[in-house]
Amino acid sequence: MKINNSYPYPVLYLNNDDYVDSSFNTNIKVYESFGEVKIHADFELNNQGIHELIEKQLGVYLIHIECGQTSFRQAYQTSKKTLDISIPTSELKGKILIHSFILAKEKIDNYQNHLLNDWFKDIPISFEKGNFLAIGDAIETTLFEENLELLNLPSIAKVTKSHKNEFMEVDIHSSIITISLPEYEFNQYASNANSRLKNTILSTVIVPSLVYVFSKIQDNSGDLEEYTWYQVLEKIFAENNLNIHDVGTDSLSALKAAQMVLRKPLKTSFEEIEKLNKMED
Repeated sequence: MKINNSYPYPVLYLNNDDYVDSSFNTNIKVYESFGEVKIHADFELNNQGIHELIEKQLGVYLIHIECGQTSFRQAYQTSKKTLDISIPTSELKGKILIHSFILAKEKIDNYQNHLLNDWFKDIPISFEKGNFLAIGDAIETTLFEENLELLNLPSIAKVTKSHKNEFMEVDIHSSIITISLPEYEFNQYASNANSRLKNTILSTVIVPSLVYVFSKIQDNSGDLEEYTWYQVLEKIFAENNLNIHDVGTDSLSALKAAQMVLRKPLKTSFEEIEKLNKMED
């Protein structure tokens, strides 16, 4: 996004002097977590007149994100001083540009601000909807492709058929997590695992299995650390700035941990079901 240095109306911007004793800064943080790019923005505005426009819903903070490699372009608005954004990593690749602004949310007539520079005195000022009120910080960051091999959960778990059990069982005391299904359930799983509902079927089996696994980690981590599946999961959490030892505590429940590792499987499953229903209509 190209930013001009000159506008036919006053803009609070580091590169001009339309205002005195005023500033607009945005602290932008970007990190990746379990298949999503997380963007956190803190807005710092030092101009009472513009702040009042935001309070009156006439102005709004805005974060604009674009990625040239994927053609992703999206704007996110808020009237609060902070904004959190989550974007699937599949939609962003390589270099991404993040800009911050304050925009006129509605048309503003007879604009007045006692911190305007003297040359705007006695000049009628108005803003059309979408005009810049302020331009804040911009950053450029590069996203690297994640280690897909590391996140390949089938490499640390296998699904087998049980001829004697009536219920699903999970064994964690070996290098690979073993999920045993009763005969009928296993046959359905095996024949439908690559169907249009494959993510839904996988979620049905893998989510409760991981919940069970994570529920056991808190009390038995010392006995499990030697297993390959534990080491892989430990590395996954570490690379996402989390500690596997927090799993099963109040800060990170086993249920939430399972959903994070599988990257929101309920959402994926319902999207799959919705798509199938639309095809049948």
